[in-house]
Amino acid sequence: MEQMDLEAVRLFVAVARQGGLNAASRETGVPKATMSRRIRQLEASLGTLLLERSGRRMRMTDDGRRLFDRAAPLLADLASAGAEISARDGEVRGTLRVSVPALLARSGIGAFATAFVKRYPQVKLEIDVDDRFVDPVAEGYDLVVRANPAADSDLVGKCFLRTEVELAAAPEIPLPTGQNEVVDAVILTATGGQASWTVLNEGGPLTVLPRETIRCSSMMLVYDAVLSGAGVALLPAWLIEPDLREGRLRAWGRVPNRHMEAWVLHTPAHLSRPKIRAFVDALVEAYRSGGNRG
Repeated sequence: MEQMDLEAVRLFVAVARQGGLNAASRETGVPKATMSRRIRQLEASLGTLLLERSGRRMRMTDDGRRLFDRAAPLLADLASAGAEISARDGEVRGTLRVSVPALLARSGIGAFATAFVKRYPQVKLEIDVDDRFVDPVAEGYDLVVRANPAADSDLVGKCFLRTEVELAAAPEIPLPTGQNEVVDAVILTATGGQASWTVLNEGGPLTVLPRETIRCSSMMLVYDAVLSGAGVALLPAWLIEPDLREGRLRAWGRVPNRHMEAWVLHTPAHLSRPKIRAFVDALVEAYRSGGNRG
């Protein structure tokens, strides 16, 4: 038998204890898809089924119960030992490297960073603004901030900003007078093209047919193009709130059941580091107390 994956065992124990993926995901901060995949890999390596679905809950098989009964206390002992070691030197200090996309650099990260280093003066904070898909392990980042991260990422973390999505354009672009009108549109490369966009406004649902004029790999480029009158685009509500208020943009409606979420992510092992715990907790708290608009 190949060596057992300790992280997969930890995720299995969390799912077994909580009785399902949803609750276990909230407890651990690991996306459901990642948890499911890692547990399937663990089952494959052991050659046995550990969990089976019963209605809305996950139920342990006999082999799953055997593993849980042995692994749960061992994991608790490991966590306790780690906490004792960390408590000996729990001071928040050292260099902290964070990668942030350009869009989210405008969401108050700079003001937050200033407050953070004032609170923790022994931390040297390095923030790189980069729209690339950064690999934190390969490129040496402690934390990465991402918008709507993929569910199958092996990174864990917390959502600190959630906002609705608006369809908006410069005021000189006329609002459609009927349904299914063709409109010039600025498209974000990562989202791909869509045959139609449907939004809700005061008059009810509105459907338009986007005709691509510009395609951009950066949301900030999409935003700048819309401000310049290139067409309509789907934009985060918090980003365009000042522009709507001051008349630089006009909202055509909000996309139902669609949000943009900003997450601060790290590898599972990094959470034991005091500087990372402090940054993540402070970031979530800062946006909870006023930064999470939209």
